[in-house]
Amino acid sequence: MNRFSIFTKLIATLLVLLIPILLLFVASNRTSTRVLTDEIIKVKRYQIETFASQLDQLFFQLDTYQKMLYESTDVRNLAYPDLLDDILSKYRINRTVSEEINRLAGYGDWKAVIAVVYPRTGIVIKSSSSLNALPQELPEQDTFWRYYTDPGGDYFMEILSYPENLAETDEAHMRVVLKFGAAALRSSLTKFKANGSGDPFLYHPEYSPIYNYSVNYEQIDEFLPGLGGIDSSTDSGYMLLESDDTKFQVHYQKLDSLGWYLVDYVPISQVMAPISRNQIMFYIISGMLLFMGAYLAFVMYRNIQIPFRKLIQNMNLIEKGIYSIRMANTAKGEYRFLYERFNSMASKIEELIEDVYKEQLRSKEATLKQLQSQINPHFLYNTLAYIKSMIELNENKAAISMTMNLSKYYRYTTKTGSKTVRLKEELDLVHFYLEIHCMLRDDFEFEIEIEPQMEDLQVPRLIVQPLVENVILHAFQNHSEYGMIRIRCWRDEGAYHVAVEDTGAGIEDSAIESIRKKSYTNNEEEESGLTNVHQRLRLTYGGGSGLRLSKSKLGGLCAELCWSDREDAS
Repeated sequence: MNRFSIFTKLIATLLVLLIPILLLFVASNRTSTRVLTDEIIKVKRYQIETFASQLDQLFFQLDTYQKMLYESTDVRNLAYPDLLDDILSKYRINRTVSEEINRLAGYGDWKAVIAVVYPRTGIVIKSSSSLNALPQELPEQDTFWRYYTDPGGDYFMEILSYPENLAETDEAHMRVVLKFGAAALRSSLTKFKANGSGDPFLYHPEYSPIYNYSVNYEQIDEFLPGLGGIDSSTDSGYMLLESDDTKFQVHYQKLDSLGWYLVDYVPISQVMAPISRNQIMFYIISGMLLFMGAYLAFVMYRNIQIPFRKLIQNMNLIEKGIYSIRMANTAKGEYRFLYERFNSMASKIEELIEDVYKEQLRSKEATLKQLQSQINPHFLYNTLAYIKSMIELNENKAAISMTMNLSKYYRYTTKTGSKTVRLKEELDLVHFYLEIHCMLRDDFEFEIEIEPQMEDLQVPRLIVQPLVENVILHAFQNHSEYGMIRIRCWRDEGAYHVAVEDTGAGIEDSAIESIRKKSYTNNEEEESGLTNVHQRLRLTYGGGSGLRLSKSKLGGLCAELCWSDREDAS
């Protein structure tokens, strides 16, 4: 029968048609997704790099203003009023410094508080008239755009003192202070967002983020903990973060002036939602096509393949010898006619086989009797020769023992009514046989092992004794060392085993192969005890049974009888 059924071929054909289309769609979809993702990355990187550059430029400009004031001669002169000539000079310099501060503070769209503080005189000149323009107490140490939280509004502040590197106990003569409110950054982030960016904010691991005024807190909170994975050694990059519902493409750019990160994100799963919907729709349509094709194939399978398979199965059963099988007339159309013809053929074959089988049984029974009669004289000749030798040597006890065991043997072999015996009885006979030879030769020992559940197993008469006799005659013939014969009986994987092993003098693989060929032959001229055993097993238990020869772990030959417990004795 063909290896593949019609149903399998139909399904395979359908898959061959659909799979290339599916693969082409998947490849096209992946390409589109990859191109779109790359474009999003490029646009977003350009946006945040541009805006980060603007912020850095702002703070760099403020640093420049601070250095200009720090290095101004008029600003430094106010730190030492005692050196000025008169009050008019002090007033003139004070006014000049104030005008310079206001001028610098008025540049650009970014508004910052610029102030010069003289701790020794208590004079403060600042660009803003607000009372809260500067904190009540300035930090003792100089700072570089450090972030401060305040109920009136968070801010960044930078302080530069003159002169530099004073001792801790000395007081600065002059301090130039720059203060930039976080509200201005929020306004800038909001404006940046209005120009087409996503939802930008400033992030620092040690502080709360600085958001724009229209921030989506719920969405940012979904991935905000993941920003802790930003490598502090990198200045820019992007990462993919996932929440329960959304996948985010998060971009970041470090501000060199502040040490904070400008962060913007894209809810990539929302952007890709239309592509995902098209993909799901395509998969659903493909699944429907596959289902319809499978249904049509099933209809053909049920009406064609199943009846055909039943017919093949029943023909295989007839080939195996089960001739009582019949086809149930459940098929329709042409298969009903085939079923009827099959049943008629099976009935005629069964009648013929029954006649042939009865004749084979009679022939097999006659063959078994003939083989058993060939074994008995063979054993008798050997034992009588041993008895004669013992009498000549005046070994009366050995002769009596041999005679008694010989009588037991013939009592065993001449029983009528049953062609089989219990395996325990067969092994008892082998035990008597080996005891006689142990007394005669005294150059070997033996042991017999049998599993309890095998003692009552029915086996053909004289099926083990020829194997033991073969060991006595051949294995120890030219063997000067003390020998050992081991007989083991066990059941393994649905089969029974009886093995006869010996130490022997060693045997080559070629010799084992030669013995095996002689044992398996049907030539009457080559017939021996091993041949009889092998043929009797095959006739009794079927073709899968027989004699197996191999090297023994003891060093000699292992002759093993093997037959299946699933086959009834013929």
